[in-house]
Amino acid sequence: MIGDSGLEGVFFCAGARNQLLLDKFSPYPLSMEVDERIASFKALGLSKATNNISIVCTTSGTAVSECLSAMIEAFYSESKLLLITADRPRKLQNTGAPQTIDHEVITRGFRKAYFDMTLDEFDNLDLASLKFPAHLNIRITSADEAKTIPTWEFSSFESFMRQCQRPLFLFSHENKSMRCLVQKFLSYGLPFYAEVSSGAKDLSPIKSEKELLSLFNKKTFDGIVRIGHTPLSKLWRILEGVEIPVYSFDSRGLKGLSHGTVENLSAAQLQTRNEFWECLPNRPIPFQYEACSRLSFLCEKYPNAEISIIKKIHDQIPEGSKVFLGNSLPIRYFELVQTRPFEIMACRGVNGIDGQIATAQGWCLSTEETVYCILGDMTFSYDLGSLLNFPPNLKCIVINNSGGRIFEVLKMDYRLVMEHGRSFRTISEGFNLKYTNSLNELPDAQILEISPLQVESRQFLEEWNL
Repeated sequence: MIGDSGLEGVFFCAGARNQLLLDKFSPYPLSMEVDERIASFKALGLSKATNNISIVCTTSGTAVSECLSAMIEAFYSESKLLLITADRPRKLQNTGAPQTIDHEVITRGFRKAYFDMTLDEFDNLDLASLKFPAHLNIRITSADEAKTIPTWEFSSFESFMRQCQRPLFLFSHENKSMRCLVQKFLSYGLPFYAEVSSGAKDLSPIKSEKELLSLFNKKTFDGIVRIGHTPLSKLWRILEGVEIPVYSFDSRGLKGLSHGTVENLSAAQLQTRNEFWECLPNRPIPFQYEACSRLSFLCEKYPNAEISIIKKIHDQIPEGSKVFLGNSLPIRYFELVQTRPFEIMACRGVNGIDGQIATAQGWCLSTEETVYCILGDMTFSYDLGSLLNFPPNLKCIVINNSGGRIFEVLKMDYRLVMEHGRSFRTISEGFNLKYTNSLNELPDAQILEISPLQVESRQFLEEWNL
């Protein structure tokens, strides 16, 4: 792959999509990085100093856009910077599928070479033949994404409902809360799952993603109706490789999958659209919901596990509060434990971890109410510059599990975790922010840092997934 060109170093930004590239760089100097912008400038500096190739490798989505500034500098300084981006299959482009955006357009005008290729093509590429700066976009396809699923095309929601006798309704999110729509929907007695970002998680009869997946695997449902933007749930990713009819109502007009039918209607529009409500069954669809008592049992058994800590935070935040949820584990675990109403905000458009503190701060500028921002340690580290101007009505809660534990949960290459032993006390105090590591002191704190016990977190998940 490298030829005789020489490779000075690889700056690898951890992600699920690009993990298969990690071993390909093992023979070369490898630096694991959190922030793609910083990583790309490190690669640029090394390339400028040595006049040899340096690589920055990212996962898909907004991670790619973070590298644009370094690419611009490399273009005008004639540096041998190589951006390698992992991407999802072509069939998912322009669908709104998770973490799927157009990578090519991001560096257009500031590169001298661009190739869209497969992993096999990348293995056979001689980097010495490239003109720099260059951008290689590598399509990495999972087993589910490789499947070809029959396309069910429905002329209308009415025709979909005539075919599906036991549909599941999946409420995700839009720019505004879906709570009013879900409250109206409740009276129909139909099975539905409201995600945490919908603003109506506490109303959902299906209480957890585990219960949702269990019901789905038992073939409880014969169709899926999605209302809102691309869902958080693992179920949505599974649907890419499952033969089941899917009908979406999305204000952006995006399917979120390579198959299915979509109507460009928002939750607010559906609320007053009689044709939608008239298509719903006029009697409840009976089925057996599963009990969630095991979650409470495990939270008591493992009080210092990460999920247990998230539940304690959930229980302490005043009902109805504004809660910003960071991507990866915090939003997933908060969804698992939420039983009370909150106003929720999250960045789920392409669900990157960049700029999360700053986004929560922007919310603070629109209100005098307190905004509770719950983040992981890697997400917090990514956006430390935002601590410089900290709104008085922001409380930032950092779950410091000493690395990107979502990669451990997903059983990926452990190097992606980037395990560390850092605390954020000193840096918080350096910005003159009120710091605490006690949940009891949350009302008076600006930064609350809590560190779960990893052994308990692992034991909790092992028993939860039995």
